Amino acid sequence: MRISVPYGKELIWADVPESRLMGVFEINEPEVAGDVVEEALRNPIGRMLEDYDARRVLIAVNDATRLTPTPMILDRVLRRVRGEVRVIVATGSHRAPTEEEYRDIILGHHYDSLRGRTIAHDAKRSEFLDLGETSRGTPILVNKEVFESDLLITISSVEPHYFAGYSGGRKMFAPGLCMYETIEKNHRMALLPEAALGKLDGNPVHEDLEEIAKAIAERVPIFSINTAISGGGEVWAARAGDPFESFYSIVREVERYYSIYLPREAEIVVAVAPGQMGIDLYQSQKALEAAKLVTKGGGIIILVAPCWDGIGPRNFYDLLTSGTREEVKRRIWDYKLGYHKAAKFLDVLERFNVYAVTDLDEEVLRRIGIRPFRSLQEALNEALSTVSGEVAVLPEASVCIPRLKG
Repeated sequence: MRISVPYGKELIWADVPESRLMGVFEINEPEVAGDVVEEALRNPIGRMLEDYDARRVLIAVNDATRLTPTPMILDRVLRRVRGEVRVIVATGSHRAPTEEEYRDIILGHHYDSLRGRTIAHDAKRSEFLDLGETSRGTPILVNKEVFESDLLITISSVEPHYFAGYSGGRKMFAPGLCMYETIEKNHRMALLPEAALGKLDGNPVHEDLEEIAKAIAERVPIFSINTAISGGGEVWAARAGDPFESFYSIVREVERYYSIYLPREAEIVVAVAPGQMGIDLYQSQKALEAAKLVTKGGGIIILVAPCWDGIGPRNFYDLLTSGTREEVKRRIWDYKLGYHKAAKFLDVLERFNVYAVTDLDEEVLRRIGIRPFRSLQEALNEALSTVSGEVAVLPEASVCIPRLKG
């Protein structure tokens, strides 16, 4: 049977014997009825955006690792705000965007009018304001630009997240606009088992992030736009207004539609990091985190991600290649930012056989125990000849919550 999956901006194809294909399990996005972003802005949770009399407005947007169609949302925001507008890219600990990313993804057709008023947050070099600590001892060090505004508007997309439960919402503040030290202290809690995909209640990472967001909200008015995005970049749900209620409202929608159900564990799982989720190895790991929930122990996960930007932030990779797995496990607890990623990789590599279809140098993958392939067909042929079980395909593995029926 012929299957196709996204590979960056393209589709790639492969054949799987019908008798071996369990199925292609796609997220169940609803039909989009009208302009959901416009509707959310007309009917916000709390005050309307037009009601804010702000002389200086700061708009925080995602970087290129997210699916958010920021230029389209800016169309609807900019006609509602008065006063001087500036834009800040909430990069967290990520690198600054390239000019191509500003032009094609982040600002789009607003590039000429907004580029001169747009800055990228820098977790190490920006100026920060100290707001104290959370109840878990995380220092609340926030980009000073936030507090030089009369109104902060955040634009984000909400997807299942492998240790924060869900992305978006409060993540625009932390890690988005916080100092490296804040991010590092918060993300250390990702090593705990309670920090898991699709989990908010009792998740220490999420609860810590929310405390940081509330500390910021006490000092500057915030209007948030939280969206749910299809794999093709289309907004199918949106909530606006109160930064916390709009987030939780979207989470309920995402959980409802992004949970996918397999009848049983598969021995081979094709895990795709779609669109911008496949930018680098660091981001692509999220597809593995979903796949492991429905893969039979000792089975094969085939990661599909172009990784055109290479490895990404290197701390996790340098740790994974620093010694034996036992040595790496010990070093993880001497935590540095990114080590949680190494811990999640190790968990998958120890329980499953991992193949990867990417543009990365093959030796980069072999050094951490991943078998490289240049085509999906080659990877599937090898997997089908190695194990006797079924193949499950997750075309949006990075943004789904796979579950087993019953």
